[in-house]
Amino acid sequence: MDQIWLAQRSMFFYVMLPVFSDYIIEEGWTQVYYTLEDIGGVMPYISWLFVYLALVEIGIYWMHRTLHTNKFLYKHVHALHHKYKTAEMLSPWASIAFHPLDGILQASPYVFWLLVVPCHYLTHVALLFFTAIWATYIHDALDIWNVDPIMGSKYHTIHHTHYMYNFGQVFIFCDAFWGTLRATTEKVDVVSSQKKSL
Repeated sequence: MDQIWLAQRSMFFYVMLPVFSDYIIEEGWTQVYYTLEDIGGVMPYISWLFVYLALVEIGIYWMHRTLHTNKFLYKHVHALHHKYKTAEMLSPWASIAFHPLDGILQASPYVFWLLVVPCHYLTHVALLFFTAIWATYIHDALDIWNVDPIMGSKYHTIHHTHYMYNFGQVFIFCDAFWGTLRATTEKVDVVSSQKKSL
């Protein structure tokens, strides 16, 4: 119940980032475009999308890592989310159970990179929607759909139990490159461990 309450309390503030994103797009302050012709066709679209996704992944990795390594930010912003520190405590609600500033900071690379990297408007909106679904998935602690190099729930569960590992969002590349990747060969089986505790 605590996760649901915290998630609902934070949601009003968290949605301000997409609202701000739409505002700066409408004002013309970004590189967002609306048709493939605006960017020169399918190949430039794919190329710029790859650049955008790579920069967003790197940005989220470093933002998330900073929220752990900066003692002030961890104590006053991110620690609230990390009170869910075991696989049994994680649930889809934990994905949005955080300090409102935490969610805004971690999602900010999606908006920041729009200022310099061309991105189709509908792609941007779809990625924001995908991010919400993805966050739900990686917080469910179920060991399904875990395929490297994807930062699945098995990696994110380790992040919640060991804190200083697995900061990436969708992929494990940044963690592997900067030495913060921690993998496990054990399956996370929340259902069995919950039955044992009863």
